[in-house]
Amino acid sequence: MNFKRITFILTTLAIALISTCAAPTVKKYTEEELKARKEEAMKYYSIGAEYFKQRNFDSALENFQNALSYDSTFYDAYIAVGNTYREKRDATNAENYFRRAIKLVPSNSKGYEALGDLFVVTGRFDDAVSVYRDGIKIDPNFAELYLGLAEVYIRSGKDAEAEATYREALQKFPEDLTVLKNWGDFLFKQGRYQEAIDAYCPCLLKYPEAIDIVKKRGDAYAELGKYKEALADYQTVLNKKPDDWRVILDIGKIYLNQKNYTEAKKQFQRAAELMPNDPLPRIYNADLLIRQGNFGQAEKDLKAILATDAKLYVAYVLLGDLYKRQGEIANKAKKLKEAYNYYKNAAKQYQMIPVGDFYYRYAKNEIERCKVIMDKIKEELWFQGIKVDEN
Repeated sequence: MNFKRITFILTTLAIALISTCAAPTVKKYTEEELKARKEEAMKYYSIGAEYFKQRNFDSALENFQNALSYDSTFYDAYIAVGNTYREKRDATNAENYFRRAIKLVPSNSKGYEALGDLFVVTGRFDDAVSVYRDGIKIDPNFAELYLGLAEVYIRSGKDAEAEATYREALQKFPEDLTVLKNWGDFLFKQGRYQEAIDAYCPCLLKYPEAIDIVKKRGDAYAELGKYKEALADYQTVLNKKPDDWRVILDIGKIYLNQKNYTEAKKQFQRAAELMPNDPLPRIYNADLLIRQGNFGQAEKDLKAILATDAKLYVAYVLLGDLYKRQGEIANKAKKLKEAYNYYKNAAKQYQMIPVGDFYYRYAKNEIERCKVIMDKIKEELWFQGIKVDEN
């Protein structure tokens, strides 16, 4: 085959390949066709939303993606796909779709909220802060971005930054129920109970039917020892929800604090009857056993509860209280080495409480108290020539 023949064949093949690889013609739709496609996309989106509510995430995802195949500019569908991937624990794809939503409509704050929330639950706190701040710059009037940012700071142990964020949100959204409630909850978790009450009261003046806030205010009253006010709030809740077993437990807790053990036990048993498979009534009853001095049974019950769920942090708190109480008794009886070991075990239980948990501040304070007492005991034992195991 001569050179010209080869050249001709190669040229022909090249032209054929170029023709084959040419960009496909983009179909242009008329306004009526576009309208019809958007309507079809909305149908798939609505079906997907129903599947999502039913937690059938595979079917939800299929329908949301069908919606995007009909309308690639459907912003809410990108968010929905991202949320579905998040529920399926596929953070990579969730992030991808949230970012596509942000790129599609940078001025819409929903994408920033969704991406920030994803970073919070996956522990990427610095990324979450960055996204929330970007969102606030775009839309400073979207309260959820401030609440998300405050939550990141709380989980990061940055209480001062969280408080500053809440105060900024309160200035911008003074009548937003969620902002007011979250601010009160933040104060409550910090042990600033009177300030929490002061935050909840304006909420209830504006929204007297907000039973969850009535409950939280009752909790704050109970923490301050204002049991009459607490019981009044709890009764208000029970008038609306007579089978609210958690409120019944809290009423029992008040009787427990008043050393009315008989009435406390009745309330705990009533709660257990309403929710027989929940460990909380047993945990509260263990608290009662501790106060009655029945340490052996209380310890046995709490360890059994933790064997079924190691994240029931209140059980660790009560175990800490149990060992601390035994340490106090041993210390008074001058059984110093025994007391030291009890306090050491108490501190270990309190250390199980993670940052951000409701009981964290209490546990942190009790750890410090235990350490101070342990140092004094260790010093006294040293003078007696007795060593203790510090590990």
